Amino acid sequence: MKMKIRIVLMLFAGLLLSVGCEKVSPDSLQGLQGRWKPVYACGSYEDATYTYSFDGSVDEHGVIPMVMVGKNNPDVKYDNSMKITGIRFFRQNGKDVFTTFFLDNPREVIGKPLQYRIESGILYRELPMGAFINCSPDVLEEGSGEFDEGTPISFLSDGQVKIGDITFSRK
Repeated sequence: MKMKIRIVLMLFAGLLLSVGCEKVSPDSLQGLQGRWKPVYACGSYEDATYTYSFDGSVDEHGVIPMVMVGKNNPDVKYDNSMKITGIRFFRQNGKDVFTTFFLDNPREVIGKPLQYRIESGILYRELPMGAFINCSPDVLEEGSGEFDEGTPISFLSDGQVKIGDITFSRK
């Protein structure tokens, strides 16, 4: 009789442990929380004068080499670099928020925490008030309640996350 009770208790304990230790879905907001540093970037963008291209590893300072090519004159070509910030995702006052930071000063945040959300593999980040023309200087970094157009996000099997053109690993 004692053996049957022990077996039942062990099965019940195993059931409780399996439910209590259930892994968080990799695309959940909880899976994203923490500090993320850029490790690789590949992409391009342009302005009125140049097309900027980058493809490679990001160094310990957040810097990646890039090439600038003249839009009207492709013979005009410059080697340059750009700095990519790290991202910290966390909860504050019951809301999912993020801040950015330079890798050389990870405890010093850039701006104030802004909200984010993930829907159907797209990361939407709140825009600061400074993104709008009619903004008072004393609220430039405050959240506007408006979100950007979204950036594709994918959780990679090696524990990294890719947001747009940039791959991040936990810091």
